[in-house]
Amino acid sequence: MFQDRKEYRKNFNAEGQLFVGGETLQLNCYDVSLKGAMVEVSPGDLLTTIQDFEALLNEDRQAEIFVAELMLAGEVDIVWVKRERNRLMMGLEFRDVVHNAHKLWRKRCGYRKLEAFKAELFIDKERFSVEGVNRSVQGMCLKLTGHHPCIKVNAPVKLLATELGLSALGKVVWVESNELVTRLGLQLVIVK
Repeated sequence: MFQDRKEYRKNFNAEGQLFVGGETLQLNCYDVSLKGAMVEVSPGDLLTTIQDFEALLNEDRQAEIFVAELMLAGEVDIVWVKRERNRLMMGLEFRDVVHNAHKLWRKRCGYRKLEAFKAELFIDKERFSVEGVNRSVQGMCLKLTGHHPCIKVNAPVKLLATELGLSALGKVVWVESNELVTRLGLQLVIVK
């Protein structure tokens, strides 16, 4: 019976997040195989209708997925999207994902994509030009030159990354600093 199926599929229900089209969408993962998954996606602020998703797929099929219960995180391609009984359903194909990555999981809550980008960081009344090192759905690592006393753990921040089309509020969760360079971990709380 197992040989009759092309691939093993597991049916269950797990919640997660999908970062697509510049926003983070909540999802329910119903059906997972070695190659992909079928998910139900909750509408977001920008992507609300089936037409919005279809228009997006004409431009870009890439997304980032994070399902804590499965310890699954990484990059996916959106293969199809359809409306089924008033639900937005998607077929995802795994491109670069981490499964059951216990050690990685303890270090981070989600997939981090290495990506260089420029951004503006606002803390108190200070404005800093920063460079992005990597990013995920929930946060990012940034660096800037010099040592700055106002950059400290739990400091509320505003981030503006024009080239990513991202404006967000967050907080500093860790800082590594010396006289030459400061690296910081930023948790995104509200993404606009």
